[in-house]
Amino acid sequence: MHSRNIYRNEIDFAELSAVYPPLRKYIDKASNPHKTIDFKDQDAQRCLTEALLHRDFKLKIRLPPDRLCPPVPNRLNYILWLQDITLASRYMDEPNTQSIVLGIDIGTGASAIYPLLACSLEKSWEFVVSEIDPSSFVTARQNISTNELDDRIQIIQSHAAVPILLPLHLDKERRFDFTMCNPPFYSSFQEVIQSAEAKQYGPNAVCTGAEIEMITSGGESAFVGKMVIESLDIRERCKWYTSMLGKLSSVAEVVDILKCHSIDNYIIMEFVQGQTRRWAVGWSFSDTRLPDTISRIQNPNPTISKYLPTHNTILQPVVSVSRGSLCERLSSILSSVAHIHIRSQSALSVGAPAETNGIRRGPNLGYLVSVQENTWSRSARRRKKRRVDDLESNVGPDRQNIAAASDQDSSLQDFIVEFTWRKGQVRELFDSFCSHVSRKVVTSTWS
Repeated sequence: MHSRNIYRNEIDFAELSAVYPPLRKYIDKASNPHKTIDFKDQDAQRCLTEALLHRDFKLKIRLPPDRLCPPVPNRLNYILWLQDITLASRYMDEPNTQSIVLGIDIGTGASAIYPLLACSLEKSWEFVVSEIDPSSFVTARQNISTNELDDRIQIIQSHAAVPILLPLHLDKERRFDFTMCNPPFYSSFQEVIQSAEAKQYGPNAVCTGAEIEMITSGGESAFVGKMVIESLDIRERCKWYTSMLGKLSSVAEVVDILKCHSIDNYIIMEFVQGQTRRWAVGWSFSDTRLPDTISRIQNPNPTISKYLPTHNTILQPVVSVSRGSLCERLSSILSSVAHIHIRSQSALSVGAPAETNGIRRGPNLGYLVSVQENTWSRSARRRKKRRVDDLESNVGPDRQNIAAASDQDSSLQDFIVEFTWRKGQVRELFDSFCSHVSRKVVTSTWS
């Protein structure tokens, strides 16, 4: 579960029913000493979703009995991840530039829960959403209007014969920050039955989805594969293309498609909500790179490890050193490298965890470093010096963060120097620079 998800702790159903009285009859009906609901009761599920949206997000929606009832905690995970992606992607922007975040929700469903949740959390977010099912389209439009969000959420009726990324074809002027999608999982009704039968103790909750919400030709990996193909023409008019995935096997299939089209800037995340496990994948044609905390599953199992993207964050342990000495030495090492631009800033930036390998972060100092060519290696120093301007037409600046403790405590402690690749196309520059600085830091003699 995402670290900012407000449902990390169990829901107090008695308290929730006090705020939303219609839920009370489903708690009593369940005859459960733990004061919960029967998750196999469709009406109870819908009432719970309505209650959480009412209490926690001040949203009022109508959920048709013959369409999917979206679990709020699960849907919130996706929105919080997109918050991280958007903030990290704008890390390099100048202050006060492009304050509006533009998102696209493909197949918003009858509830329109994703854009509604996002707009309730972020007042600067706007959406263009599509829906192929006429019945869901009507209900989604009503839910958007009921919550007075017509000026921030535009809904488009899609059709089977048009591109999946229809909003990007209809609006070719604006640039979007992300697309999101929760595609149908299955390729056939038979696969739906087999999935239910494969669960050892049966499903934990009833599924209320219509066939159009659950089944697509080729399954979810084929659906997302079509998105990848379509994105090849649209490219940077959308910074990040993302989608949820319901099956682990789909992750491998989508990554294979990305690699087949030489897309190496991709991200994979996992969301665990109770006994439900979901995955999310994203890709970008921009030179924006995201920290590992956003772009890679933490502590992955062996099955999925081989499909994860290359690290954009590198950690270098430094032992028995004072904070002040470490910061002074880092400044000295960076200053000795020719033709790089250095800017000091807070290291408690987007994507930087409060704790790394069990070591709690204190007040930290960060360096934003921009480089355009390798000037630090021995071979580079042997070559004739070239002007940086000569490379500008070929290679844009690659930028990295270097984070380290910053206060002047003189006691000896163990630290981690964290390198994060933020922007660029040449991974070799990032790897080489990290290696150079790490080697200098570790081999130095500290006072």
